[in-house]
Amino acid sequence: MSAPVLVFAACAVACVVAHIAILLSTVRGQMTVAVGTVTRPRAAVEALWALIPVLILALVLTATWARVREQPLRPPEVMKVAR
Repeated sequence: MSAPVLVFAACAVACVVAHIAILLSTVRGQMTVAVGTVTRPRAAVEALWALIPVLILALVLTATWARVREQPLRPPEVMKVAR
């Protein structure tokens, strides 16, 4: 496996773990009782705001994976130095 694929895989796994933690926190937060005058947002609204970043990240990771896969196909670029 090449280095870019390993880095991408590590980042993707880290993102999945982080988003699972966010979603679990959202679910656990709905089970707590509001204290005093602080009210909890509705469960559907909170779930929506927790899922929007997941969808956006999925799009970004998909586009990034396409770039990582095509990377070996392109010849390495050589920078021309001005004389």
